[in-house]
Amino acid sequence: MIIQTLVQLVIFCLLTVIIFYSLGFLVLRLLKVITDDINEIILAYALGIVVFVLLVIGLGFFNVRFLMLPITLGILIYNLVVYIKVFLTRFRGLFRFRYLLPIILLGVVIQGLINFPSGYSYNGELLFWSSQGHDGLWHVALMEEFKKGFPPQNPIYSGDILVNYHYLGDVLMGEFYRIFGFFSALDLYFRFFPVLFAFLMNLAAFCFLKSWKKSETIGYLGMLSVSCIGSLGFIVTYLKHGNIFSGETVFWVSQNNTILGNPPHALGFILLISFFLAFWSYLQSYQKRWLIICLILGLILSGIKVSGAIVLLIGLGFVTVYEVLIKRRFQLLLLTAVLGITNYITIKSLTRGLESFLIFEPWWFIRTMVVGGDRLDLLEWEHRRQHYLAQHTLKAYLRVIQLEGTSFLIFLIGNSGVRILGFWEWLIKIKHWDNFKNIDQIEILLFGVMFSAFMIPMLFLQRGISFNIIQFMQYFLLVLGFYAAVTFYKLLNWKKSLVWRLVVILLIGSLALPTVIGNLVDFYGPNKNPLSKISTQELEALTFIKNNSGENDIILNMSFNKYLNAKYKTQPLPIYAWYSTAYIPAIAARRTYLSDEEQAQITGFEIEEKRKNMNKFFSQVDIEWNKQFLKDESIDYIYVAKPQLEVPPLDPENNGLNIFFQNPEVIVYKVI
Repeated sequence: MIIQTLVQLVIFCLLTVIIFYSLGFLVLRLLKVITDDINEIILAYALGIVVFVLLVIGLGFFNVRFLMLPITLGILIYNLVVYIKVFLTRFRGLFRFRYLLPIILLGVVIQGLINFPSGYSYNGELLFWSSQGHDGLWHVALMEEFKKGFPPQNPIYSGDILVNYHYLGDVLMGEFYRIFGFFSALDLYFRFFPVLFAFLMNLAAFCFLKSWKKSETIGYLGMLSVSCIGSLGFIVTYLKHGNIFSGETVFWVSQNNTILGNPPHALGFILLISFFLAFWSYLQSYQKRWLIICLILGLILSGIKVSGAIVLLIGLGFVTVYEVLIKRRFQLLLLTAVLGITNYITIKSLTRGLESFLIFEPWWFIRTMVVGGDRLDLLEWEHRRQHYLAQHTLKAYLRVIQLEGTSFLIFLIGNSGVRILGFWEWLIKIKHWDNFKNIDQIEILLFGVMFSAFMIPMLFLQRGISFNIIQFMQYFLLVLGFYAAVTFYKLLNWKKSLVWRLVVILLIGSLALPTVIGNLVDFYGPNKNPLSKISTQELEALTFIKNNSGENDIILNMSFNKYLNAKYKTQPLPIYAWYSTAYIPAIAARRTYLSDEEQAQITGFEIEEKRKNMNKFFSQVDIEWNKQFLKDESIDYIYVAKPQLEVPPLDPENNGLNIFFQNPEVIVYKVI
């Protein structure tokens, strides 16, 4: 089984060269771009991904997606015929740098382990660690949906199209899955695409920093900053519980070594860093071809990750103002305007009825970090703050400022970890800015991204799940990590002594790695079990439905019962008792009347009426209503895991049903 998966991974990697790299390679050739070989690899992949998604959208609207494979193969053949000497030789560049591939492999392993074990068959069962049984299966359900058509229907809320979600990253994975259907969607999502995304993310960081700072070593350190630096939360968990390998999110922010748990975010990282590289290249020559590359890379970023588009546009806006007011150059004004328009159109086309996803709530994350029982648990600080506020004296207000300032520093330093050393590089730059006209524009772009990524969570919450907006902070950590890489490099070279360098490495490693290791311990360590599972018998039922029903059929399942988990004493829990998830549309590839109720709410869909209808149907208080309900909602099948039933079993004859499939755990009815 493992050998088969590894063979398929190799095939997958080759196909990404044929599809994504080939598309981007042609764009670079048509623009006559001349750059370093490894820079060309990352730019070709990033451009190819964007072009691939744009092709899917265009062909999907005209209902001719069958042309996707012929078009991509045609481009491959053209590249091989016209550019045969350089098409594949660019990959030799990966071997020019002694430590490049080993560090990339390290990054793939560290970042990928959050995904790799989930959704794999263990003695016929699918097991899921952490939130993968929810988050991961949502994306797998979208991949299955994109096989059927574009624009997509909502797989968890039948009768409506999918809106209010940036799903273009899922379009990428879903279309690849449609074209190459011999792959398992679970393997593509949990194993193969994470390998590709981690490879591209680390390669992009290396290429950007190596080019910008003219240092191979800084490039290596920048890669390590992406995948091997955690928070200082282990200090808190050690003081509270004596556990050093834990505490990643004590200060709220998930670290970038876990970014692959959110594939749209990882893809946003790749495009953003590639944009940095292309923008730096533009600043070296001011050739318009580089602006075109920047335009393509940022064209639809909001449809992949809204937060990525926002921080990029704000950062680019900073540079544009500088260019117009100080340099009297206007090329970037057009680029910023076009990217603003295309990203606005993109996100508006994917949303409905969500005019604003922001709630103004300053300081919420810092306040909850201080008082949260699973965080700092310093409730007395809040009591003191409120006491001082009630005094209405200058001395009391100064004490409030002291408390708030201390909380802010804990939040900043705790989340940044050893990346905080990156601020030293900024202090040096500010000290030497004797002429405002000589500021490097790439620094302005990076500052704008950092500033906006930090300040937005400081001021706002997100509608739906309020704390999701903390994901902005990961862009802040990304850029700060790049500056930290420069500081690390200077520290290592401050003294040429081997002992000094070992001391620096050990000190930085001891502060950077505990929560990185802690994530793996929390998921897979001793006495740690998967949180949820899809049993062999459920897999049998879901596979039977997939193979013996129409692709547009709708399934009615029972509403999630949050008390059902009390029946089970150990993990992993049956997935229907663990959480409301999209496991039925993910595995059976069929839409549900309502499932994954939280995700449906996040995306703006009203679920209460549907929940009420589901509960009424299964209560069987009105058989005639049941029949009409099934007809009105175009329900084709009813899926029930038998342990869910706390009411009398359905009466097939009176409800107009036939038993379609049954085993000891699951019964599936077909609506007559």
